[in-house]
Amino acid sequence: MARRVVLAVGLSTAATYAQVEERTAGFVVHQWGNAKARGQASCPDGRSLGYRQIFERGPQGARREGETEADYVKRMRAGGVALAHVDGKNLCVHPELAPDPHFRTMDDPAVASYGIDLDGVDSSRHNERSLSACAHDDFPGVDGAGGIDNQYFRLTGCSGNPSVVEEAHAGWLPPYSEALENTMLEGGWGVLIELRGVDDYQNDDSIEVGIYANADPIVLSAQREPIPYATYAAELDPRFRGETHGKIVDGVLTTQPTHVRFHWLVAGLHLERPLNNAQIKARFSPDGVLEGYLGGYTPVEALYDFQYGFRSATDKAGNPAPANMLAQLATGAASAMNRTCNGAYAASWRLADGDPDPDTGRCTSVSTQYFFRATPAFVVNVETRGLNDELVNEDG
Repeated sequence: MARRVVLAVGLSTAATYAQVEERTAGFVVHQWGNAKARGQASCPDGRSLGYRQIFERGPQGARREGETEADYVKRMRAGGVALAHVDGKNLCVHPELAPDPHFRTMDDPAVASYGIDLDGVDSSRHNERSLSACAHDDFPGVDGAGGIDNQYFRLTGCSGNPSVVEEAHAGWLPPYSEALENTMLEGGWGVLIELRGVDDYQNDDSIEVGIYANADPIVLSAQREPIPYATYAAELDPRFRGETHGKIVDGVLTTQPTHVRFHWLVAGLHLERPLNNAQIKARFSPDGVLEGYLGGYTPVEALYDFQYGFRSATDKAGNPAPANMLAQLATGAASAMNRTCNGAYAASWRLADGDPDPDTGRCTSVSTQYFFRATPAFVVNVETRGLNDELVNEDG
């Protein structure tokens, strides 16, 4: 039988979470994004360039006499594609083949970051103090706390299209405009959280926590808002299910580390987002929403695949996507987002700060911070399928 929770919305926080049947509460995540900085990233050496931008700034980028705008754009595009190849091999498919002096990372340790302390230590490259992580500079938190492990922000802070968060924003989480959950709201993927054995939503020293990939689309209102108390089936594949323990202190939920994995969509292609030693720090709001952070460590190769190279992408049926199509997509995205695949790959390995290899000591994952907001929901562990699941083209 599915467990149920009844929330008395509109009461005080303590009363809101008092009416619990079987001491279990579920939540469906409806806002999600990468936790980065308050204000603009610090990039004194400039921002990264994409393949096309590098070509444009070289001698080949000069306008030719009589060259039309259309011809110039075509030549710049072709030049960028040429730079993305070494010995006939695409650098987005083989990013290890060449260095990139144009890729920039956000190396200022004084910039305040959103997120949580993942390892319990405020670390510095000048004071390597932990066997659990490679030397790196933690960020100060936007709330004044220190020790924020967020190498993903350092990796991406000076590439892509820059975004600025208003300095006046004083919330614990980034504003909604930073969210990246469009494909989540469109039904492409999702995250569920289940709390079990809850006695008190203000203070409880031991609860069980499940963090699952959502197997169902989010139920939305006409205003594209999640409808509370809808029922969702959790992914049954063990790879997409994280189980852990947690506690609640003064209305703040924290959990012990566990491995989690979620689905991810890029241009209709299916990928996965794994997160090792993931942990939650979140607050219960008076209106029943759970909001906070899910932080952990993303394996470098997986991060490169879902963020830059798409090498492991499949179609809906699980078949590998055509290699030529993936190479073209990754190369085009690199120029559109002002970055190079090989530059991002090398920087990811350089900035890795988690999961050290037991033989070499080299760190193999990058600390990553997600923020989320989740509305009350019923979480069930049953198989689910859509009415149109059988309507798949023969070509996938």
